[in-house]
Amino acid sequence: MTDLPDGRTDSEPVPPAAPEIDPIPTAQFPKLRALAARAPWRTIGACGSLLLFGMVLFVLHRLVQEVNIADVKAAAAATPWRVLGISLAATAASYVALTGYDWFGILHIKRRDVGYPVAALASFTGYALSYTIGFQIVVAGAVRYRIYAGAGLGAAEVAAITAISALTLWIGIFFTLALGLVTEAADVSRLDGLSVTVNTSLGVAILVALGAYLIWIGRRERAVTIDGYRLALPNVKSTGAQILIGVVDLMGAAFALWILLPPDAAIAFPTFAALFVVAMTLGMLSHAPGGAGVIEATVLLALPNLSTDAVLASLLLWRVVYYLIPFTLALALLGGSELARRRGRMHRAGVMLAAVMRPVAPIVLGAAVFLGGIVLLVSGALPAETDRLHVLRRVVPLPFVEASHLLASVVGVVLLVVARGLLRRLDSAYRVAQVLLTAGLIFSLTKGFDVEEAIVLGVVLSLLTVNRRAFYRRASLWDQDLAPAWLAAVAIVLAGSIWLGFFAYQDVDYTNQMWWEFAYRGDAPRFLRASLAACVAALAIGLHALLHRHGRPRDTAPEPEERIAAIVATSPRADSNLAFLGDKRFLFSEAGDAFIMYQVQGRSWVAMGDPVGPAERTSELLWSFRELADQHGGWPVFYQASVARLPTYLDLGLSLLKLGEEARVDLSKFTLEGKAGYEWRYVDRKASKEGLEVAVVPARDAVALYPELKRVSDAWMSSKKNSEKGFSLGFWSEDYLRHFDIAVVRHNGRIVGFANMWYGANREEATVDLMRYAPDAPKGVMDALFVRLMIRAKADGYRWFNLGMAPLSGLADHPLGPTWNRVGAFLFRYGDNFYNFEGLRTYKSKFDPVWEPRYLACPGGWVLPQILLDITALIGGSPKRAAPSAASAEPTLTEDSAA
Repeated sequence: MTDLPDGRTDSEPVPPAAPEIDPIPTAQFPKLRALAARAPWRTIGACGSLLLFGMVLFVLHRLVQEVNIADVKAAAAATPWRVLGISLAATAASYVALTGYDWFGILHIKRRDVGYPVAALASFTGYALSYTIGFQIVVAGAVRYRIYAGAGLGAAEVAAITAISALTLWIGIFFTLALGLVTEAADVSRLDGLSVTVNTSLGVAILVALGAYLIWIGRRERAVTIDGYRLALPNVKSTGAQILIGVVDLMGAAFALWILLPPDAAIAFPTFAALFVVAMTLGMLSHAPGGAGVIEATVLLALPNLSTDAVLASLLLWRVVYYLIPFTLALALLGGSELARRRGRMHRAGVMLAAVMRPVAPIVLGAAVFLGGIVLLVSGALPAETDRLHVLRRVVPLPFVEASHLLASVVGVVLLVVARGLLRRLDSAYRVAQVLLTAGLIFSLTKGFDVEEAIVLGVVLSLLTVNRRAFYRRASLWDQDLAPAWLAAVAIVLAGSIWLGFFAYQDVDYTNQMWWEFAYRGDAPRFLRASLAACVAALAIGLHALLHRHGRPRDTAPEPEERIAAIVATSPRADSNLAFLGDKRFLFSEAGDAFIMYQVQGRSWVAMGDPVGPAERTSELLWSFRELADQHGGWPVFYQASVARLPTYLDLGLSLLKLGEEARVDLSKFTLEGKAGYEWRYVDRKASKEGLEVAVVPARDAVALYPELKRVSDAWMSSKKNSEKGFSLGFWSEDYLRHFDIAVVRHNGRIVGFANMWYGANREEATVDLMRYAPDAPKGVMDALFVRLMIRAKADGYRWFNLGMAPLSGLADHPLGPTWNRVGAFLFRYGDNFYNFEGLRTYKSKFDPVWEPRYLACPGGWVLPQILLDITALIGGSPKRAAPSAASAEPTLTEDSAA
């Protein structure tokens, strides 16, 4: 663990510099860019969705004031089967076009080997599930990753496909919207209230923007960079294909609804298509599940001359055809794809079902539980069936009916939150969901004898019980991060159910006395009380989520030093002594003779180096650590991993980034004699002439020197105006230093420098950790220290002397190499203004060392930049100390020798 001339440590990770990208408007306005970076965009987006949904709900309420539910049911029942068949065919065409989004993305990243069937499965299931329950990024992304990972794609490739699919979707939407605004401006004006001129101008502006985009990408290859990852944009020809795919998708969805409209709907399909695209866009921006309420309000506004009952019936049937049927088919296909992977491996039906469902259980059951919450809330807002109430009143007392109705709505709200915990595989969410589904099932029967509702909840409960092993992460349900978008979706569902209740009881004369009316036929009062209880529950959950702050994982009791020391004593790695720092956690093997030392920063579970202990324990420990991190929703990270363990890290599914190379001097070849030893012989003789003496003081005797050593350390810290670091190198701590011999440098009898010694077992290697000297010490004090220590280590029979790592050294600089390597190689050559990369490598090369690569093994993809920041923060601030700075306070091997 050596140090750098600029005061930084060589063990500190260097986050990759952002590659040069095309200028963006904020690039020339630093203040604007800083403000944009600090803005809470997720919260702003969630609030915008709530505001949009609230406006739409108000409009929808005004539109359906005179609607009767019975008339809607009758209109839906009168729809011819032939019309339903045509609508299904149009829906199929739309979803076939949707599969083109992913297939286009696969072609763009040049992974044609994946095949269209896999792309079609990932696209259809992802969109069918996310369209129905919302949360497209979470749900569709999880489904895509599960399917594409099975086909051999990595996280970065899946992210690229997702980005290209989203780009295709929005280009299609904007192009179709622009055509509608230009060609049907008069009809659109009735919907948005703007003049024909304004709508036409907006359409022309969108077309001009798309044209400018085509010209921009046509001049040369363009790319965007997100968190350090570069994604090439499709060229002009490919963008034309994107537009075509998007238009076919939207026209199919629009035709599926248009054909279901009442026969007296005198609206041409092109006009309706333009209005439908506006409705779909607003629905997607609202983040409401399936655009519920938003699409209905927009279509009703666009068709003011038609019977509202008939239009609502058409929309209801369209929901079934375009959302519910594909949703059910997607669940079946998802389960079937998992079953196909395991064909012939399992024979017992129960075991096979569990094996098939486990990989997709969090996605499927999370979606099912979320829908279960919606069902309970909607059921609580609608009146009960009269015939069933007659049966119910004979067996269930009225107080139980009233309580069941109220509690069912509360259960529905909590299920919406629990669904997110299931997506994150939390075992606490599993247990709570079981209790809530059981309660919801009972309440469904006792509040209105809703058998169908109880059956749905019972099926979900059964699937949840069978898939117990899929939910294994030991974290609190209430400690999960409820994103603003999720809270907004809960609020939207709750607001929608309340509006539905007021719509169902719009003929009721509301009075304050209704709150205290209790009767079997008192549906409206029950709805009011249940809605109030659900709102209180949602408010409590929302306040908890907004006030909640993630803390560090709970600290465990310190491990006995004797146990740690016994294992370190068997390790040939000198850096195993970092275990004595006191700033790490430990994961021991089952036999107790090996461990991984690690610490948690954010979601990164960072292990320092390879496992310490017998080699045969490596695989066991690495898998145990990966499982431990996964159980807590964390990312397993191995900092400074060695070449010898790379195959196991790859088996763990981790990506590898080369951090640099470690210099180890072969002491059998190190000498002060002859031509090879001239430079170091000169250093040694010069130190003797200046009165420098180096002695290694045993650990027990060094305790008496601590006051004097502390003065040297403080003087060094003060001169550098820096603070301590930790994790990957030592800091001043008497509890830490008492484990080691101390190399002391004296000048005329006064201590002017020191370093604590690390030794590896079997005399494999020796090195130093904490190195400090007084500002007034003679020049060359550290050079003298190292030369004397190497001579001593050689005399004691040690094989290697470890000089530490040269960051970014040895990275291949090739145009076809990984982005990390190319950026790192660039920094190595030209980054001397802020980090002496090349100088450190040059200095260590004087010792003629053997260079051994060191790697960062961690999940790849979009989480990598955050992992690098977490590692930097972890090294920059030991848990044992308060908020140290990011700069190092250590001396370096090169400071004194640079002259």
